[in-house]
Amino acid sequence: MKNTLVLISLGGTIASLPGTSGRAIAGALSGTELMEKLQIKSDCPVEVITLCQKPSNAITTADLLQLRKLCIDLSQREDVAGLVVSQGTDTLEDTAYFLDTSLALADTAVVVTGAQRVPYAPGSDAGPNLRDALKVAGTPQARGAGALVVFNEEIHGANSVRKLSSYQLNGFGSPGIGPVGFVDGDEVRLCKRLQRSDVIAPGEQLPRVDILPVAIDASPALLEAAVASGAKGLVIDAIGRGHIPPSWVEPLGDLLSAGIPVVVTSSTHWGRVEEVYEYPGSLAEQVSMGAIKANHLNARKARLRLMCALSCKMPIDQSTFS
Repeated sequence: MKNTLVLISLGGTIASLPGTSGRAIAGALSGTELMEKLQIKSDCPVEVITLCQKPSNAITTADLLQLRKLCIDLSQREDVAGLVVSQGTDTLEDTAYFLDTSLALADTAVVVTGAQRVPYAPGSDAGPNLRDALKVAGTPQARGAGALVVFNEEIHGANSVRKLSSYQLNGFGSPGIGPVGFVDGDEVRLCKRLQRSDVIAPGEQLPRVDILPVAIDASPALLEAAVASGAKGLVIDAIGRGHIPPSWVEPLGDLLSAGIPVVVTSSTHWGRVEEVYEYPGSLAEQVSMGAIKANHLNARKARLRLMCALSCKMPIDQSTFS
């Protein structure tokens, strides 16, 4: 019977214990200890795997690849209905999107969650979020829906979710789109499904891709320095609808001519990049030189998708980010 849930614990605030300084030690609890401390109960059998015990700033691309392999292995079991990944919130959207862009699990739910408050704090969201994540992972609606983020009684698609607050309990949202569903007590409702990009199965290692933020009079030396020091691709976190300083145009053209893939995103919380202006540094000029638009992704997610594409040596063009 397909009713087993598996919690894969990576650490984070949700698995914290207090240190001698009074500050939290993220990831101090194993997955089993976390379930016991929060007294989590589920209508489905729950297995627990502790993959690592890290704060989310320490998660590596090697960890992501290991997590992906584990998800694939577990999904091949006939009894596993859903997977829940718990981790720190700082890079939670990255992990969720990596799983969404690299896994095609048609009959297994994948849910990512965490907590804004440590489990021993008054009013902690650790228990409610983990319980809700298990509920969502156990519902047939979630199977084949791609990676989902469950937080503060809301369900979000991995490709749209963003961390919006550094500390408030409603720390995640999907600007411009909203949640795809909700959890209300024992009721789980998925109201819509977002369009997903084609899955990219990554290679054994993810190559280095750097994000370059645009600001007033930002130095064009950032472009050349990133590639000279080992970046195999670049993501430009551009302003507005995808624009860069005019001083970036010449070195950008040189890199594109040399075959370095460059993806352009918007640093705004919501809105597509689009070629609606014509002036030095406009998106239209960048695209004419060979830059690729990441229409619906922020810089961190576009970076992961480009890394996956580079790792398996697939052709990289506009269709990669459609």
